[in-house]
This record gives sequence, C-alpha cells and structure tokens, in this order.
Amino acid sequence: MNWHMIISGLIVVVLKIVGMTFFLLYFPQIFAKSNVGFIPTENYRTACPRGWDFNQERCFLLSTSELSWKKSRDFCETEGSTLAIVNTPEKLKFLQSITGAEKYFIGLLYQHAEKRWRWINNSIFTGNVTNQHQDFNCVTIGLTKTYDAASCYVNYRWICEKSVK
Repeated sequence: MNWHMIISGLIVVVLKIVGMTFFLLYFPQIFAKSNVGFIPTENYRTACPRGWDFNQERCFLLSTSELSWKKSRDFCETEGSTLAIVNTPEKLKFLQSITGAEKYFIGLLYQHAEKRWRWINNSIFTGNVTNQHQDFNCVTIGLTKTYDAASCYVNYRWICEKSVK
C-alpha cells in the first residue's frame, strides 16, 4: 500500500471539508443583494448600512457605477446622504485608501460668481484643486493624492456620506 497516496488523499478531503465549511458560513454575506440591515461597528457601537464604510463617526458609500455629478448628487439624496465633503486630511487619506484606481465625484463645486470652490454645504474650500479648466466645475478624488477638477457632465463613480444612525 502506498502511504503517500493515502496521506495526500486525506489532506485533499480535509481541505475540501474546511473549504466547504467556510463557503457555507460566509455564503449569505458574500452573495447577499439586499442593502437592508446594518453592520455594527464595535468601536463606537454605531452602525452604517450594509455596504457602507465607517470612518470618524461617518458612513461612506463608494459607487460601483458611473453617473454625472448632478445624478450622483441625486442618488446620494435618495440614500439620505450627500456627496462626500472631504474637508479634513484624515478623511481624504481614508477615502483615498479605499478608492483604488478609480475617480470619484465628491461634493465640491466651483462658484463662478465668487471665483472660488465651495462644498455643497456652502462652506469654503481652502485646499488646492489640480487640472483646472474653464469648464471643469466639479471635483474628483482617487487615482491621485489630490483634488482634481473634472467636467460635471462626464460620468464618474461617486462617494456618498452621512452620519451614523
């Protein structure tokens, strides 16, 4: 009898059993399509909706599809949120760490009458925006470590933000 074949067969069987166990345990979480329900965050005993990321007592949703800036803003409003107001270095660093190699609209617009950038909550933006062109009145983050001006009419992904419940 070849012991190497028997031991190899046993290892394969054990690995299949362990793999199947993990699959059955995590199948509902991996393939759930519903955004109903909440994922608790242990540090603050608060919750963000399923699929949203938690950081600094805020919930963030990174879209997987692309829309214009206005349609992105409208989508966030239907979720009870706004386009992200990325007004601290910590928030920018967090969001850039999860955006990957994509551009995302945020809630920053150029106000032509004032010749300045403002957040959608009407607060003044004090940073720098790169890639400014005459018709680039919206801003994206991601891909680079900067705030990048972009056309509001080109479709990009977007980031929604809201306070935890």
